[in-house]
Amino acid sequence: MKKGLIGVVVLAFVALVCGTAFAANFETVDFEATLEWTIFDETGLMPAADYGASALTVPELTLTVGPWSASTEDAYIKYTAEMATVGLYAATSYAIYDLGHDITEAQGFTVEADIAPLSVDVVYTADQDYGVGGTYDAGLFSVGAKYNSTEAYGVQLVYPMDAITFTGQYASGKLLGATTAYLVKGVYALTAGEITVSYTVSDFPFPSFKSTTISAGLADFPITDTVLLGATLENIDDGATTTTTITGTATATLAEGVTLTFEAGSVTGEDFTYSGMIGVAL
Repeated sequence: MKKGLIGVVVLAFVALVCGTAFAANFETVDFEATLEWTIFDETGLMPAADYGASALTVPELTLTVGPWSASTEDAYIKYTAEMATVGLYAATSYAIYDLGHDITEAQGFTVEADIAPLSVDVVYTADQDYGVGGTYDAGLFSVGAKYNSTEAYGVQLVYPMDAITFTGQYASGKLLGATTAYLVKGVYALTAGEITVSYTVSDFPFPSFKSTTISAGLADFPITDTVLLGATLENIDDGATTTTTITGTATATLAEGVTLTFEAGSVTGEDFTYSGMIGVAL
């Protein structure tokens, strides 16, 4: 399909979904922001006691008005209808699942439509690159396919079985040095996290490689009503080198909307790092 035709299709879809936007009832305005500043790191206490611009940040700012929403964190504007969501992003792209073969990141539109059991997603950028994909949920498993303007394509099969979810992916493309790649992954769900084991074979980017990744994550595990712990461990072995990354967080609620967060981490061959931050939610 030609790029120009893809653009017409996407814009027509946008117009169809957004056509009733101005008739929406804008009764709800939800404004959220978080201010954070560092109180100490591995260099010592109060490294930024003057609370300059580099220390005081607004990592996320969202505004919701009826079906419209905007965010500074991901730089988007979205309109959410009953069966579809249309977004305008400052930068977006379209990889073939977890196997690369991506288009060039650029400003663009995204459309996500859910017409159960079928869901469809489309991306069209200012560089006239595009991607289109769909997933069919058959109940016991789901199968999907993706294609983008680099002439890359791929398929995915997801099979959940109790607490374990198995995923298989295959991709092929025509970029220089790219032909095929595949991935096999298993995810075991825990009460407050998950364990993932994946094996990837790819010849893009050149030279070809085989990689095994084992990761585990603990997310917001409650120690008390006001203290949550989180931790991640990731081990990547590509046959030539092995990299292990360990991170940990502890978040304590000091008062309503005020949190104290400790972060620590270590990467193979690098120094141990740590820091503490105060966050205020508005």
